[in-house]
Amino acid sequence: METLPKPPPDDPLPFARQWLAEAADTVATNPWAMALAAVSPAGQPSVRFVLLKDLSLAEGFIVFYTNYGSRKAAELDAGGRGAGAMYWPESGRQLRFEGPVERSPAAESDAYFASRPRASQLNAWASEQSRPIDSPDSMTTRLAARDAQFAESEAVPRPANWGGYRLFIEAIEFWVSGPDRFHERLRYQRPTGGVWSNAWLQP
Repeated sequence: METLPKPPPDDPLPFARQWLAEAADTVATNPWAMALAAVSPAGQPSVRFVLLKDLSLAEGFIVFYTNYGSRKAAELDAGGRGAGAMYWPESGRQLRFEGPVERSPAAESDAYFASRPRASQLNAWASEQSRPIDSPDSMTTRLAARDAQFAESEAVPRPANWGGYRLFIEAIEFWVSGPDRFHERLRYQRPTGGVWSNAWLQP
């Protein structure tokens, strides 16, 4: 049975990076899928899945990408905070993040967008994420129009309404499944740029 390290490491971020790397090696589909929670200005919570794309050890943030016109973006921009949870049933591990959120620098979003497959790039242009449409079939028409807009030999630029977010990690929790629901939980907290403290939590 897996257990968390004792004593716990002083800095949790390299340990989190290790978990992400191991998930990438063992989970067949979307190993870095993360449930992202945010709250509207009216206090209405919502959650959806995004793909975590990076964890910066030096600056202490995670990165994900989305349409800036989406509901999640409106909530993140208004509230300035987010929370993420990742769960891997194959290993019985859960990883949680909490902290302030800000948009990624444009150059960072440009670089990631350029690395995406062309079809994904065109989809970012075609979709007004979270907006109503007449039917799913209408997206095919919108995608064809964008495909015609950009010649095959032309690099597809990043649309202005699409890019990254950085969630600066103020709290991170490691969870390992145990027998009879006797799970292990280790939570770290720090003010942004400060020193980490940790505590074991009851399951």
